[in-house]
Amino acid sequence: RRSIPKILWLKNNKPDLFSKAYKIIHPDTFIYMKLCGECVTDPTNGIMGILNKNTLKWDNDLAETFDLPIDLWPELHTPGEIIGELSSSAANALGLKQNIPVILGGGDQQCSALGLGVINRGQAKVTTGTGTFVDYVVDEPVEPAGDFPIFSYPSVIKGKWNIEGITPGTGTVLKWFAENFSQIQIKESHEKNINVYDILSKEAENIPPGSEGLLFIPLYMFRKGTIYGLGWNHTRGHMIRAIMESAALAAQMYLKLVEGMGGAKVTELRVDGGAMNSDLWAQIFADVTSKKILVPEIKDGAAMGAAILGFLGCKTYDSFEKAIENMVRFPTVKNPIKENSKIYKKLSRMFMPALLELYEK
Repeated sequence: RRSIPKILWLKNNKPDLFSKAYKIIHPDTFIYMKLCGECVTDPTNGIMGILNKNTLKWDNDLAETFDLPIDLWPELHTPGEIIGELSSSAANALGLKQNIPVILGGGDQQCSALGLGVINRGQAKVTTGTGTFVDYVVDEPVEPAGDFPIFSYPSVIKGKWNIEGITPGTGTVLKWFAENFSQIQIKESHEKNINVYDILSKEAENIPPGSEGLLFIPLYMFRKGTIYGLGWNHTRGHMIRAIMESAALAAQMYLKLVEGMGGAKVTELRVDGGAMNSDLWAQIFADVTSKKILVPEIKDGAAMGAAILGFLGCKTYDSFEKAIENMVRFPTVKNPIKENSKIYKKLSRMFMPALLELYEK
């Protein structure tokens, strides 16, 4: 319900402005309005508002409790549904043909799960881009015990839910390192026309698993990012590898938690996002989680999931399963290296308590 506190702040602190509001919308609705003039959303985005988790409709009791009438919210529709046609103004602005069907999408991680073929109970996926997101499929919402950042979100597939754990900033911290401590490497990347992150990944390849005791806690977005065990023997490569390992360790922590909440362990993990452009990072995920890692051909799983919804909406495929069978491929598989997994098992015992201690301060 992360939208409601912001809306209530506006209502209480800017009443004149709030009184002029026609609708309460999220970015997805704004885009649909620009594309085809329809003020609509779906349950994967509506869950941030006054959605009832049982009915996946707007909740009258919540509307009354917060004094946010239902008529202020967009119409709810189903992901994959045609909601209108591309307007002439939008078509001209985008360089597309007029009257193209506009099809309802869904939340980014829910689309990512679909784009990785993670649609059945007990399946799980990890996305590491700006942050690390772990999603596990269940048949009904499951609430965590205690105050912990794990959420139950509706899937884009009717009757399914995703339990999601989030560690923000695990990918952007590598961007921070590149921008602040890698000027020579950035210059080299421009001269050779290569990606600077390929250069950084190459540096990390020379460092042994566990980064020789260097441990990074990726909570810098909360100004709690912490480096443990820094010594004179550590180099740039150690720091890069420790940052990569922190994303995988965060994923492993959440994976254990959501497996417990979901009631079953997963045997394989499907992983997408920019981190999977690095073979080393993919192998680190396999070693840390001790699971087979499947890396998709299209590493932007959210875009693939949205494309699947589009093809379903246009009736190109008649089921999610058929669309996944024809559209989703995993050319790269990483299996855990036992010797590395032993090292990371010890490291994970240090990582989770340290992260939780910092998070709770």
